Amino acid sequence: MNIIKKAAKQRIIIIGAGSTGLATALEIAKVDDSEVIILEKNYVGSGQTGQCCGFVRTFYNSKEMIFSAHESMKQIQKICAMEPNLKYVKKGLLVIDYLKNKDAIKNNIKLMQQEGINVRYLEELEINEIYPNIKINGICAGFDEDAGYVNPQIVINYLERECKKLGVKIFEKTKVVDIKTKNGQFNIKTTNGNFKADKLFNATAGYTNNINKMMNFNLPIKTIKINNTFYRLPLGLNKCLIAIADFVNHFYVIPHKDFIDVSSIVLDLKQEVDLEKDKVIFNQDVIDCYLEIVSKRIKGSEKSATLGGFSSHIDISPDYYPILSKIDEIPNYYCAAGFSGTGFKHFPMIGKLMKEIILDEKYTYPELVSFFRYNRFKKKQLRKNISDSYFINK
Repeated sequence: MNIIKKAAKQRIIIIGAGSTGLATALEIAKVDDSEVIILEKNYVGSGQTGQCCGFVRTFYNSKEMIFSAHESMKQIQKICAMEPNLKYVKKGLLVIDYLKNKDAIKNNIKLMQQEGINVRYLEELEINEIYPNIKINGICAGFDEDAGYVNPQIVINYLERECKKLGVKIFEKTKVVDIKTKNGQFNIKTTNGNFKADKLFNATAGYTNNINKMMNFNLPIKTIKINNTFYRLPLGLNKCLIAIADFVNHFYVIPHKDFIDVSSIVLDLKQEVDLEKDKVIFNQDVIDCYLEIVSKRIKGSEKSATLGGFSSHIDISPDYYPILSKIDEIPNYYCAAGFSGTGFKHFPMIGKLMKEIILDEKYTYPELVSFFRYNRFKKKQLRKNISDSYFINK
C-alpha cells in the first residue's frame, strides 16, 4: 500500500510590519496556505508608515507609477468605505512649476488622463479660482483633484487585524540579528528566538541594507534624513487650503484639519544615515526656514503659529522609483525598498505585486514587475536620474 504524505506547508517570513509587509502578508494569506510570519523589531506600524502623513496622490512622471498610484487610490478608498473609523479626506493637490515648464506638466497630465484620472492643467488666474491665497506670478500647475489623505495608523490597524483573521503570525519586539542561508532556506536569529523560513521577504524600508548585509548583499539604495514642520495658518486661510508641491520654491505642504505639514521637495543626499548607528534628530533651524519658504507662495502664511516638527527618514533608489523584486543572487529572497517617501500610498499594489512574485504566480501586470525589478540598475542604459523628485518628468 502506497502512503501519500501531504507536503508540509512552506513558511514565508516577512521582516517589517509596515504597510508593505502587512499588505503583502494579507495578499498571500488570502490565496495560499503557506505559513506566513511577520517579524517586527519594534511595534506594528512604528516605522516609516507610522511617520508618514498618509497623503494619497496620483501625480507621477511615469505611466507605471501613475497606474500603480491610481489602482492603489481606488483600493484605499474602498477600504475607507468599509471601515467606520477610516475616512478618505479629499483635498486635491496643486503641482506648481514655472510657466516655462508647462509642456512637462502637460505631458504628465496627459499620461494621467489616459488612466482616467481626474486631473487638469491650470494657469495663473485658474489657480486662484480654486485657491485664492496662492501667489500666481509666472506659474502653471497640474491639479490632481482626487488626491487626499487617510490616517495611516488606522490603516495599519485594519491591515494587522485582517492579517490575523487569516492566520498570519506577527511577532513584535523581534529584531533580526543574523541570517544564514543553506540550500535555499533561511535560518534567522532574532532577539526573540530563532526562525526557519523557506522564503524570506525584506520589507524594512530604510533598514533594507542592514538586513541585506547579513547575507553579503547590497541594493543601490540610500536612507536619507528628512525634516517635517507643522504650522497653524491664520484664521480664514484654511477654508480653501489644498496640498501643494511647489517646484519653484521647493516645498511640499500637506493640509490636515487644524495644521499644515511642510517638508522640502529637494532631498539632501548628504544627509544619508545608517539607522543602526545614527540618531535621526530634528533640525530646529528649519522651522523658521520652511515657513519663510511657504510664505513666498501662500499669502499671509508668515503669520502662522509654529507647532514644532520631527525628523524621519526615507529610502531612495538611484531613479527614485521603488524596487519590488526577487533577488537572483539569493534563492527565495525578495526585497521591496527605495520608495522615496511614497510607499504608503502604493501599498495595495505593492502587496499584490509582491504576492505574485513571492508565490511565483503568473503576473497580472508583467510590465510593472519588469519596471520595478532591481536588476534595472545593472543595465548600461539607466532611466533618467531624477535629481529632486518623481512628480514631473522634465
